[in-house]
Amino acid sequence: MEEKINIVGIGGVGRSGKDTLAEMFLNDGYFGVSGGDITRDFARERHSNDPHPIARVNLAETSNWLRQKYGNDVILKMSINKYEEAVKKGERYKGLLCWSIRAPIEADFIVNHAGRLIWIDVSDKVRYKRAMNDLREGEPHLSFEDYLAQESTVYTPQPEIPEEIQMNLPYVRSKATDIIENNSDSLEEFSEKAKHLIK
Repeated sequence: MEEKINIVGIGGVGRSGKDTLAEMFLNDGYFGVSGGDITRDFARERHSNDPHPIARVNLAETSNWLRQKYGNDVILKMSINKYEEAVKKGERYKGLLCWSIRAPIEADFIVNHAGRLIWIDVSDKVRYKRAMNDLREGEPHLSFEDYLAQESTVYTPQPEIPEEIQMNLPYVRSKATDIIENNSDSLEEFSEKAKHLIK
């Protein structure tokens, strides 16, 4: 990958507003890849017999399986390859946007290449409400307690699995170059905050 690439990463817990912020960067001229979408595609195949193939526990299992099988930087490599293929076709972008940054190796790569890593803060109750009001196909309806229990599988490393291949959101947040809060129900309010980051 070119050393001078302009790379931006977006991290945050589920339903924090990563897709919304990403869309704004895409509209500003970035090429974007969602690590969450990559994982969900694999999870739908890997857990096709489960009525809820993209439940949090299945996403965590799939993410750990991907990194164990193909290396802990597999999602990052997939993202960079997609970007480089687009550039080879003659497309012009302001840079590469990777969102749903969840692994330490992804955060370190972005920061070490002079990129920006944006973290979105949101309360548990707000994101739970958003999640249950807008379930993706393949996601189960959960109680607040069960939702938080499933979230713990992607928030911190799990036992008996090599730590270096797992997701670690507290680590990603600790590496953030920018932190933005998104607890409001107002999309306009969040968009105004985001515009300053994009500028």
